[in-house]
Order: sequence, then C-alpha cells, then structure tokens
Amino acid sequence: MAVEEVSAAPKGDPSIEPSVEKPNDIPNAELSDSESLQAGVRRAEMLRKGWTKEGLIVTFTGLFLATLAINLGDYSTQVYTPYATSSFKQHSAMSAARVVGNITRIASYPIIAKLGDVFGRAEMFILAVLFQSIGAAIFAACKNVGQYIAAGIFEAIGSTGFSLTQQVFVADVTNLINRAVWSTLPDSLTVVPALYIGTEIGARILADGQWRWGYGMWAIIQPVCAILLVGSMFYYQRRAPAHETRSTREVLALPEGLSWWEKSYNLIWVQLDAFGAVLLVLGLSLFLVPLSLTGSGNSEAWHKGSFIAMLVMGVVIFIGFIAWDTWFAKKPFVPYRMIRNRTVAAACLIGALDFFHYSVFSVFFPSYLQVAAHHSAATATRIDNSLRVAFQVAGIFAAYFMKYTRRSQIWVFTGVPLSVLGMGVLLYLVDMGDGKVGNEAAFVTAKSLIGIGRAFYQTASQVSVQATVQRGEVSVVTAVFFAAMSVGGAIGTSVAGAIWRSTLPNKLTQYLPAEYKSQAQAIFGSIVVAQKYEVGSPAREAIDLSYRESQRLLGIAALAALAPMLIVMFFLENVTLDERIAAEPKNETVAEKKLEEEGEENQERKTEAQR
Repeated sequence: MAVEEVSAAPKGDPSIEPSVEKPNDIPNAELSDSESLQAGVRRAEMLRKGWTKEGLIVTFTGLFLATLAINLGDYSTQVYTPYATSSFKQHSAMSAARVVGNITRIASYPIIAKLGDVFGRAEMFILAVLFQSIGAAIFAACKNVGQYIAAGIFEAIGSTGFSLTQQVFVADVTNLINRAVWSTLPDSLTVVPALYIGTEIGARILADGQWRWGYGMWAIIQPVCAILLVGSMFYYQRRAPAHETRSTREVLALPEGLSWWEKSYNLIWVQLDAFGAVLLVLGLSLFLVPLSLTGSGNSEAWHKGSFIAMLVMGVVIFIGFIAWDTWFAKKPFVPYRMIRNRTVAAACLIGALDFFHYSVFSVFFPSYLQVAAHHSAATATRIDNSLRVAFQVAGIFAAYFMKYTRRSQIWVFTGVPLSVLGMGVLLYLVDMGDGKVGNEAAFVTAKSLIGIGRAFYQTASQVSVQATVQRGEVSVVTAVFFAAMSVGGAIGTSVAGAIWRSTLPNKLTQYLPAEYKSQAQAIFGSIVVAQKYEVGSPAREAIDLSYRESQRLLGIAALAALAPMLIVMFFLENVTLDERIAAEPKNETVAEKKLEEEGEENQERKTEAQR
C-alpha cells in the first residue's frame, strides 16, 4: 500500500510539499504486533491523503492559536496557585495536588495515545480542551483542597491530551528530519508572549482579589481559541475517501456480530488495558500521596498501621502492575519490547531523572521567591518559568541543529551537562550566606541554563525514540516517553512535599523570636501570613532564613537527581535522521521475523527447483 507522506518544510520555506513514501520503505515484518494500533495508524495514514498545503497551513495556524491560549491560561493561573491553597490554610498541600496531577498524567498518556489511534486526532483535541475547561471551572468554584485537587485531575487529563495529540499529529504529517522543527515551533513561538502577558494578567486579577475569576475565564477562552484547529481537522477527516476510512469495528479488529458489551469489553479491557491502568494509578497513589503529606506536622502518621499499610500496598500493587503488563496483558500499557530498546529505556530514564529534579525543586520555589527573596507574585512566576521559556526558544535551535547535522546523540551530550551546571548555580543562589540570595537576573540565568540543556536533550531524545520503533508504535512510544517524565515528576513532587513539611515547621519554631513561636504553624500554612511581617524585622528574618534553608535542601536533592544523567546519556544510540517517517527498528522480534521469512522463501525456491 502506497502511503502519501507530507514532508513539512522548515521555518522560512515558502510551502509544505507532499511527497510519496515508497511502499517498501516499511517492511511488513516491521509492523506493530498490536492489531488495533496498526489499524488506527493505517487510518491516520489514509486520512493524510486528504490534506492539502492550504489545509495544513490553516490547521497549523489553529494549532498555534490554541497553544497560545493554553499557555496563556497556564502561566496566568500559576500566579494564583499558592494563594488558592493558602486560602484553605493549606499552602503545603500544593505538593499533594501536584502528585495527584502527575499520577493522572502517567495514566492518561497511554490511554490517550490508544484512543487517538482508534478515534482520531481531532476527537482527542476536543476531549483535551473539554477537560481543561471543566478543570478551570472547578478551580474557580472550589471551596477546599479536595475540590482543588479534583480540578487538577481534569486539568491534567486535558493538558496531557493536548500536548500528546499535538506531538502525534506533527509526527503524522512530518518526516524524521523535519519533525523536531515542527514539534517545537507551536510552543516556542507562543511561550514568550504567553509568559509575560499571562503573568501580567494573573497579577492584575490577583491584585483585585479575583483569583477565582482568573481561573474561570479560561474555561471560555480556551475552547473558543481551539475552534479553528478542531474545525479544520474535522473538515479534512470528513474529506477522506469513504472506501479508505475505517469504521470503529475495523479499527479495533473486531469480528462482526458482537454485542455492545463484547465491543465495550474489547475496547476497555483489552485495547486500553483498563486493569493495568487501575493497578498503575492505585499503586502510585497509595505510595506517593501519603509520602507527600508526611512531615513534622504529620509525623505521627509513620506510627499508624494504616499509613504503613498504604505505603506497602502501593509498592505491592505497583509490582503487580509490572507483572500484569509483562506477562498477562494482551495490549499492555507499556509494551515490554520498548523497554528492551536501549535508546527508549535510556531516554525515559533521563526524562524521569530530569523531571524528578525539576519537580522536587520547583514546587515551593515560587513561594520561596515571594517570601525569602521578596519578589512579587508576577516576578516570581516569570523567574520560575524562565526555564520553560529558555526550553521552548532553545528547542528551535536544537531542532535545526539536528536537521542539518542529521544526528541526535551529540545534542544529548550537549544538553545534559548544561542542565547539571545550571542546577549547580541555582543551588548556590538560593542561599549565598549572610542572608543573601541571587537577584532576578541571576536566577533567570541559572534557570535558563537548565532550560537550554533540557531543550537539547529532550528534543533529541524524543525524535530518537520515535526513530527506533515501528511506524505503528510512534504514538505509544511518545506516550511512554512523556509518561516516564511524569513518573519522575510525581516522585519528585512527593519527595518535595515530605522534605518541606518535615523541615520548614521545625526551622520556623527554631528561628522565630519567642513571642512569635506560637504563630509558626500559621506562617507555615500560608504565604500570605508569612508576607505580612515587615521585611527586616526579627520575625521576617527568621521566616526568610527558614525558607532559604528549606529550599536549599530541595536544591541538593534536585542536583543529586541530575548527576546520574551524565552516565545514562551514553546509552542513547546516535540515530541518523532521514526522510522517512520512522527508521528501521532494531529489535530481536523483527530480525527473527525477517530471517524466518527469508528462510521460508529460500526453501520454497529450492522446492520449486527440485520439482
């Protein structure tokens, strides 16, 4: 079957010209052994025939607009986070909320990847925007931490769905050599205006005491901005020739005559591996959420049988998930052959370590900047997000460097040391001694070094893992790569919560003047209370010192997590990037199939000759 490939032109090229991929470029032996996934990928490839140059321009314009709206909402609402949790007198609950969000992302990546292969990219964009809107509405109306965490679950599913579908859609319409460029452009071109405009919007709304409306307005704005993207994709999906599209039954490889419950069973239990998803979510939740809630304010939890039982059950259930997906699941969450792929395993480990470092340091960093470094909420948000800005901007350069060198590994070797260097500088700036901390420019420089390093390693790693698997597994391996980052982020966030809750209350009690010691718990529970003390007063100096020393411990943990990446990076293959959508996979199963087929062909020739 001839597959028409749209080869995306780099930025500055006047057009996006379609090209035809030869049918022999991807041998049948290299197809995924997942029938449902392969059928869905064939469906996406056939839909590609309906695309025109004008259609791609309109769709990518819609993608840029939707991405801008989502980034604006993300940056503006970050300003409200510590104030929302402080309004419930539970500022430290940010870590638990982020742990739950990360666990949700981990479970969502494989499910959304499979649903996208079954139902289509446009449908997944709609699902993503819908969940983000629901999340924003719940944030706006939440009355306690439980509702705040529930809102975060919807937001996590939405943001996961949008980012993954965006990357898979780009992979559908670009070849390997151009993929890094187009994968980074939507976020790279929108991140700078989104950061500065978004934080200013957030600061002005916060100044009016309307943080609830600051969340709620994005429930309206983001769906409106996604209309062009979704509308254009639906239009071209409908234009695909009827004889070339497949029904849901055909995509799922279902025999005719099945009842509705048999079809539901096949979709939920087999195709989406619902049992594996439940095991994964339960295992991580039972282990990570209690860990994030420990600390001096809840130290008695370690002596409770129920608390210890949750931790043990979490570990046991997670081991059960690994066993289920390895030996029993028909369509596992994480195909075992991918983990055996050296490049995939190394890239996932690097991503997990990096996001552990980022999460363990960043959860309370904006609060530290506002309390100990005396910055405004908007300035603190901009400093914290300078890493993301540097990541997105540098990602463009990393993509073009990969395009013209046609190699991936060298940029991993460039990015990892830069990230380690940036984190070392950041650790020094957090507490320079004698009550000194880094200024805004110094913090931005250190965070930018980390962001530039991440841009080089992550862009190269993502394209590398996509290039080392079969065409039919690109969406799944991308989901696995992103999920590994979320695993690292979830663990890092729970560790940050445990360290913060164990350290800050004790230090406040230790350093506060005698007449203020009784207020230590109130100061710990709200940065609003912490900021009420006059800068330079004995009480405020004690608060600042407590925040500096607590954040420094988080920085040490972050740097310790980055260090192993300097070794793991050598295990990534130096992938050669070319015009194909996917490189020829290198795994034992495919090799064995090829040898077996060649042996059968030779035997048939000998038999014919003898006859």
